[in-house]
Amino acid sequence: MNFLELDVKLQAAIVSAITSLFIFGLGWLFKVFHENYSLNYKLQKEYKFEQKKLLKEEIVKTKVPLLNAAEEFNYRIFNFNKNISKGYHNISEKEWFQTNQYYLNSFIYRFLVLIHFCIKTEEDLLSMDSTVADEEDITFLLYVKTFKNIFCESNLLTELGYKQDDDSNHFYRNELKGFSGWVVSNNKVIEFDEFVPKLKHSYDPLRRVIEYFSKIDNDDKDKTLNILRCTHLLSICFLNEFGHSYQQTDKGKIKKLNQSYKDKIKIKASFLNFLDDSKLKKKVLSNFKAGLAN
Repeated sequence: MNFLELDVKLQAAIVSAITSLFIFGLGWLFKVFHENYSLNYKLQKEYKFEQKKLLKEEIVKTKVPLLNAAEEFNYRIFNFNKNISKGYHNISEKEWFQTNQYYLNSFIYRFLVLIHFCIKTEEDLLSMDSTVADEEDITFLLYVKTFKNIFCESNLLTELGYKQDDDSNHFYRNELKGFSGWVVSNNKVIEFDEFVPKLKHSYDPLRRVIEYFSKIDNDDKDKTLNILRCTHLLSICFLNEFGHSYQQTDKGKIKKLNQSYKDKIKIKASFLNFLDDSKLKKKVLSNFKAGLAN
């Protein structure tokens, strides 16, 4: 074997060794990258799965009570539309508790129970990552937030001449939790027959809520009445999407309500903007486009 042949073989051996080292190093890097990527991917999947599971478990705790509260409030607004002219709710302050003012008291009670479960649902989820929720749960939470916000948004009433410094026909968000606490004792919602004597003996802190409902006029331009009618549309859509069959409103009633509210709701543009901001415009318009047509 001459020197040239040895040199060629040495070069081949060196090239082979370098190639082996390169392949080994590349394989090692790929393995490390793959394992890290797979681990991160697995952790992300597990995190999302766990958060979705926890969200669903928490939502379930208040879902049925909230549906029932929305149903009760929905029934009352249906009834209120029929009986507003009778003035069952129009009680002066000196008469608030002289007799059994069931209609006014139950109106207030149903409102506060609805608000309580909306606030509770939101607070129970504060420590969780709701950004990973599935579409159904996100929609449910949008309704929850919107039920609360509709009574606080003063801009809804600008079409009726409501000013920014007015506060007679809307509530401040921080007030609502305190008001809703009137229907809670030992972390449970009290029954209506427990609420009435509590209200009778110390009603002054709840004065704004009492006046909100007791001063509604039988006038389509009444500000609170317009908010209640918009809430009615919202509650029907919510119950039709998430409620039991017996809580849903059939197409015949929706058609009649569309015909009635088309002329009676005077804050249509503001309400549609509000729904758009709340990401529920398509949901409501799918049922009540005719009733909200200009």
